[in-house]
Parts: sequence; C-alpha cells; structure tokens
Amino acid sequence: MTDPFAYLAPEPEPTSAQELVTKPRCYAPPTGRWGFGDVGWFVLVLVASIVATVVLIVPAVVLFPDAFNDAGVDGSTAAGSWLMTVSQVLFFAGMAAWPLITGRWKADGWRRAFGFQVSWRAVGIGLGGGIVTLIAMTVLTTVTANLLNREVDSAGAVAADSMTGSSVAFALFLLLIAVGAPFVEEITFRGLVWGAAVKHGWSPWLATVIASVPFALLHVEPLRVAPLVAAGLVLGTVRQFGGLGAAMLAHAVVNVIGVISIASS
Repeated sequence: MTDPFAYLAPEPEPTSAQELVTKPRCYAPPTGRWGFGDVGWFVLVLVASIVATVVLIVPAVVLFPDAFNDAGVDGSTAAGSWLMTVSQVLFFAGMAAWPLITGRWKADGWRRAFGFQVSWRAVGIGLGGGIVTLIAMTVLTTVTANLLNREVDSAGAVAADSMTGSSVAFALFLLLIAVGAPFVEEITFRGLVWGAAVKHGWSPWLATVIASVPFALLHVEPLRVAPLVAAGLVLGTVRQFGGLGAAMLAHAVVNVIGVISIASS
C-alpha cells in the first residue's frame, strides 16, 4: 500500500562523489522534468487569466452599475466588494495554475517538485523567517515613507479598507490575503522560479535574487518595491534552508499579522 505521507520523508543522502557535486546545495531540492520553459508557460497562463478576468468585468459593468464609481470598483457597495474578492480569486487561480500543472505533469506532485516538506526544521525556520521578513519590510517601508514624505500602504490593505459593502466578501478577501497569497506566491516564486534557477545549476543565492525581482514587480506597487524585494530575499533564504513549506509559513506570518492589523482598524 502506498504511503500517503511518503513525500514528507527527507531526501536520500548522496551516495557518490559525483552526486555530492551535482546535488543542489539546499534543503529539499526541487525535482522533476521541468525548468525555465515552464516559467514561460506560467507567464502565458497568468496573462490569459488576467485577460479573462478583465473580460468578465465587462458584463459586470452592465449588470451591476452601482459596483463602479469614477475611481473604479466601489467597495462601499455589496456588488463592488464581491467583485473585488472574485477578481482576487481569479488572479490567484491564474498564478497557481501552471505550477500545480507542472508538479502533476512533470514531477511526482507539486510537493516533491518544489521541495515542500513538513518538519520541525521547516516550522522553526519559517517562523523565524517570518519575523525577520516583517522587520525588514517595516523598516524599509518606514524609510520609504519618510523619504517620500507620504504614507505607504499595501494595495491589499487599501482595497480591504474600502470594502465596506459586504462583511462576508471582506472576510473572504482577508482570508485570501492571509492564506491564499502565501501559498500561491510561494509556489510560484520560491517554487517554480527559484526551483528552475537551481535546477539549471545556478546557486541558490542567485536563485533567491532572481525570484525576488518578479515577486516584487508583480505586486504593481512602485512605492513598495524595496520592501518587497527585501521580503523576497529573506523568503528565498528561508526556502534554501527550510524548504518551500518554511517559505509559505514565513510569508503567512507576515500576512496574518497584516490581516489582524486591517481587521482591528
């Protein structure tokens, strides 16, 4: 009988000098027949999902005119709040689609493909990494705000603050930030992108830098590029020494604290 938790077992130790040289120097190395080509497919699938989301918004303008105002989607209405939440779900689905397909098609599931393991090591590094990420982002956000002499908030926080039209949609949106974003963004950037660089033979440190830049840019928040790049660097380091699960946990620590702050305000 197949052990359903077999993927939790640690990777076998190298048995030869050649394996010691070629084996990626990271915890829970990525496996499978995928690589940078799948990063290209990810971009295409993501763009297609964004286009599909925009197309779906067109009939919403006709069916729910009160969901919009001169500035865009009006979160103070129930229709506007739900539209923002549904749009976020569709965006996350588009991001996660190709990494999940890749893990299923070209490896033994996404857990093995991207180095997701559950262990006390992963938990410890994930929690510690989350605190370090939060501190780095807080410091750089404060520095940016002082340099520009203006408030710097995340797009998610701004959107959530405007969602007064539906408490249910608001709660679901916060759940997406707390749980959905850490899973989707980490399986994409510290999973697919980071793993493709490591599988290509590059250093895990270089892979961390490579994955941090698109991670920051995809948020489309110019004022938060520095804090987001810093977060990506810490999360990539967490991935290197604790696996993908640790990176997801670290990301969740930051986002859950942010969600608590949003909900309390």
